[in-house]
Amino acid sequence: MDPYIDWLKDTKQALFEVAGKYWRPYQRGLVPASVKPEPTELSAQQERELLSKSGALFLRYFTRRSEEPTAFWYTACQEYNFENLHRKIRTQVRRAYKDVRIERVDPVWLADNGYDCYTAAFSKYRNARPEPREAFDEMCRGSLGGPFDFWAAFVGNNLAGFYKYAIGDDYAAGLVLKLDPRYLSLNAASALQDTILTKYVVEQKKIVSVGFRSLVHDTNMHQFLTKFGYRHVYCDLKIAYRPSVSGFVNFVYPFRSIMGIVPDSGLTAKIKALMAQEEIRRSFEVRRDHRANPPTLHG
Repeated sequence: MDPYIDWLKDTKQALFEVAGKYWRPYQRGLVPASVKPEPTELSAQQERELLSKSGALFLRYFTRRSEEPTAFWYTACQEYNFENLHRKIRTQVRRAYKDVRIERVDPVWLADNGYDCYTAAFSKYRNARPEPREAFDEMCRGSLGGPFDFWAAFVGNNLAGFYKYAIGDDYAAGLVLKLDPRYLSLNAASALQDTILTKYVVEQKKIVSVGFRSLVHDTNMHQFLTKFGYRHVYCDLKIAYRPSVSGFVNFVYPFRSIMGIVPDSGLTAKIKALMAQEEIRRSFEVRRDHRANPPTLHG
């Protein structure tokens, strides 16, 4: 069993099982419980069973990886060599270590000392707000004794950023990254990546992943990570909706361009994310139709 799923079970968090696979709630939906990205196959009946058991609005998963670029992907690194990085990146890392210190920290320490850094990081995001202090404390303290590592970047005695990772036998999955914008010019993110990739990829031979393409936040983090040897692992996107949600999506989808000019609020941001997700899902239907019915060449 995946250590992360074992931890979810031990801490009595919501889990739903079908055909030996576990699923967990995420943003009113349901996703595979493991944070290690792996293809998943479900029948229509199994999808309905999961939706019924969980009360989730939708399921989200992928069934296959692709050698060709697609509209959906996750980012992962399975090989790291500092000397193979571009000269500019190597210089950034070396300069970063002159001002920045990277350490593993205790989650209780982070709960007591990290909230200001956490809230400061949200000034970079247009469509997100920090969780209240209680939720931040739970993210930290609730991880105590679990399969997690917390890494922190310090400038002097000041916390410049932190990263929470879930650790499995053959993977390390980045779950939460927050960087204080006041220290971005010191390249704390570069020092964090060099330390983390050296620890997990070089020394422990694990694959490091940092999640799927974001549908909500404006971020260039995935592009930044490609400079350190990460690559986009392209895949498809499967969504199964509850009937009422499917009807809503089909009704709103033709008007998605109008949603782009509506000011963001809690509800509109969620609808925009839902439409972005649906647009990606439909892109794979177009690809399948094109392969099944290739264009006829004349002349």
